[in-house]
Amino acid sequence: MRKPTLFFIGLLALASLHLAHSQKKTIDETELEVLTKIVDSDSIPTVYYKTTITEMSQPLSRHLFYLKDFDICSTLVHPDSTKLDKEERDYIVERFASMETYNLNKLVKVPKNHTLKQLKGHNWFIISMPVVFRDGKYAIYYSKGEYSGQFVLMKKIGGGWKDVCYSAVWSE
Repeated sequence: MRKPTLFFIGLLALASLHLAHSQKKTIDETELEVLTKIVDSDSIPTVYYKTTITEMSQPLSRHLFYLKDFDICSTLVHPDSTKLDKEERDYIVERFASMETYNLNKLVKVPKNHTLKQLKGHNWFIISMPVVFRDGKYAIYYSKGEYSGQFVLMKKIGGGWKDVCYSAVWSE
């Protein structure tokens, strides 16, 4: 009687683990493409190996509420900047709110390791997962260095991803 009960409990535990694992948010190919571009970019010297989901003890999604008139960057200063409608802003906020922390070394398969396990010196950044929107033409992610933190707007241009502008959250 005891062995079948233990066997049944073991099966239930395995099933619940499988269910919990399968409910994790999947990362689509466009997000991985953008993430690879961010990590492999020459403009970011070295990236910390784990993605971030908070800044200043607040979820990243909360900082998006401070975008003035849903304008990422300033359209007066950056002509390629973009104004978000309410649905786009709500979608981006929801995506940032549901983000999880990921190990970049498991997601980005590049020949050399661009990530740091410890934050030393001044030449490092911590990034979030990107949120891709407007039918895969734009992406936004959070980037933090030693002296500033900002959302970075990217645009797909000619088959590649380019930084368009930055929307500061804080700076020293």
